[in-house]
Amino acid sequence: MKLPALLITVLALLAPPLFALAPVPAPASPVNQVFQFHHDGVCILWGDGQPSKASSYLWIPENTRRVRGLLILCANVPEHMLVGHSAIRQVCAANDLAIVWSTPSFMNFKRTEPGQKKMSDEHETSAAFLQQQLDALAEKSGYAEIATVPWLPIGESGHLLMVDALVETNPERCIAGVWLKNNHLPPKNRTVPALVVYGSAQEWGQDKSDIRSQWNNIGKAYDGILTQRAKNPDWPLSYVLDGQSGHFDCSERLTAYLARYIDLAAKARLSADGAPALKPLNLATGFYADLPVPGHENKPVAPATTKAALPWYFDQSQANEAQAFAAINWQAETQLPVYLDESGAEIPHTFNGITNLKPAVFEEDGLTFTVRGRLADQIPAEFAAAGEKLAKTDGPMAIEWLCGPIEPLGGGRFRIALDRVWQGGGATYVALRQPGNATVRGIVQPAGVDLKAIRPNVGKAQKITFPAPADVKAGTKSVALAATSDAGLAVRYFVRSGPAVIQDGQVVFTALPPRAKFPVEVTVVAWQWGRTGADPVKMAPLVEQTFRLTAP
Repeated sequence: MKLPALLITVLALLAPPLFALAPVPAPASPVNQVFQFHHDGVCILWGDGQPSKASSYLWIPENTRRVRGLLILCANVPEHMLVGHSAIRQVCAANDLAIVWSTPSFMNFKRTEPGQKKMSDEHETSAAFLQQQLDALAEKSGYAEIATVPWLPIGESGHLLMVDALVETNPERCIAGVWLKNNHLPPKNRTVPALVVYGSAQEWGQDKSDIRSQWNNIGKAYDGILTQRAKNPDWPLSYVLDGQSGHFDCSERLTAYLARYIDLAAKARLSADGAPALKPLNLATGFYADLPVPGHENKPVAPATTKAALPWYFDQSQANEAQAFAAINWQAETQLPVYLDESGAEIPHTFNGITNLKPAVFEEDGLTFTVRGRLADQIPAEFAAAGEKLAKTDGPMAIEWLCGPIEPLGGGRFRIALDRVWQGGGATYVALRQPGNATVRGIVQPAGVDLKAIRPNVGKAQKITFPAPADVKAGTKSVALAATSDAGLAVRYFVRSGPAVIQDGQVVFTALPPRAKFPVEVTVVAWQWGRTGADPVKMAPLVEQTFRLTAP
């Protein structure tokens, strides 16, 4: 039987793709994080009169027909991991949430002279610049609702101020806000649901106070939260005290907690029909929990049927887990991981109280290096209370990737793997994580990796020739790449944006969201790191090429 041409077309559109899709990357790695669309924008509205540039990347879940909300993140430290983490992407897919990640950021941290411009004006400008980016991404993607759907901003460190900006200027559009790892609250807003995560062992400036006691001085911070809840009983403020961590990292456990929070917030706040108006939150459906920090008992969580000056949580499991985060020995002894150079000597903590690594020894590929660490016997010389004995536990130490364009290979080995963060000027961090026990606290010690300081910049210059790939039809499995260096060195690639990843020097396509607007641009960057040694070659300037996926 011969089917009508129109029916054949309809069946083809409904059927799953016949070509193989690239596998999902490991969660804690920067390699092959897919963002199908991007936009480079310029803002000239700042009070200092200087323009700032931002690049915003959009990921839409592959089965989402209509986006209902956006996670908004920028490039600090844990955001690089979070935007590509499988737990975060799975919960986004389940709730039809897209992710917008800005690197470089749409925030401008150059403050104007006192009296020239108020912080509220800075917030308004940040929100306006974001909207400019979203308008462009809506047009490029074919998902017009990207310009109007609600936001869930998430920020760490300096980008806590980004969350402030969006919550203060557009509270009616914020599903919730997440402030990671500092004891930081929005300046004024006391209506938008908030998750504040405080890592009590702050590593910035840790050399200026006694590390054996500064981490457990959290009573004042928690009392401040209780005061805010007493003053604002209708504010859905959730609070997590991550007592064995500090400013930089977001552990797998904490990432799972964050994913669950996103899920609960989306289900409670987003409209069923996809309309942008948010549903009001009924606090009586949640739970209260007092956290077991010094001066407070680990009381059972309680339904929020009556008002209480305690942290509030969407459900009982979130309240119980918040208590479990804080249920540690707050009088435990302190241990400190330290980083070692190639000779085994401790590297000083000269980077505002932490270590700044500049790897000097590489494997044969010129890209792979090893990070080494151990537990310190005593407080380092550059710290307060230097020379005092430190505790130790016997468990194995993990060496982890936190952010930046280096690929974790296991066993402390990392390989330089440039990506969109390198183009955006983002930082690179690793961490030593040592578990604790009943009497010694667990700890995470970060270190910056100064890639710009170690990139080859002496010797022979090299140039990459990168022929632009031809446009191909959607449904194509892969495209070969043919960049060369005039120094004869192997060229590597990353996908800046587009539904694709790099595998074995080829562009391998991933599934397109069903309403993606054709043609879809795929932007690929070719890079060559250079080499040191007897015949040094400088790093090559990156070369970027764009081709298009056309309608099948």
